[in-house]
Amino acid sequence: MDHFEAGGAALWDAVTAEHELDAVQRVQLVEACRIKDRCDWLDGLVRGNRDDLALLTKANDSANQMKQLLAALRLPDAAGKRPQYRGPRGAQVPTVPGGKDETKVSSLDRARARKGA
Repeated sequence: MDHFEAGGAALWDAVTAEHELDAVQRVQLVEACRIKDRCDWLDGLVRGNRDDLALLTKANDSANQMKQLLAALRLPDAAGKRPQYRGPRGAQVPTVPGGKDETKVSSLDRARARKGA
């Protein structure tokens, strides 16, 4: 895409050359590329002013956002295996319909059982 700076364009080219993306993934990648460009810009500012805590915080926050967007793409690894899907609440273990899965024991229940309580 031609509206990215060098870092964002390189990220776009690297991902799209290796993977076929659906519409949602393309939107996520566009945002990750924009953040990559922002990270590069912030890095230039930080190098000139390492004492600016607000600037360092913004740079770290942007890097975290980019990392999360790239992870959300769930791109397969070299073996073709995709990472585990994580919804808005994280990875969820299915439970018995209508209530708690009775086959599972919490760490608190195990501790109580060891103490004989």
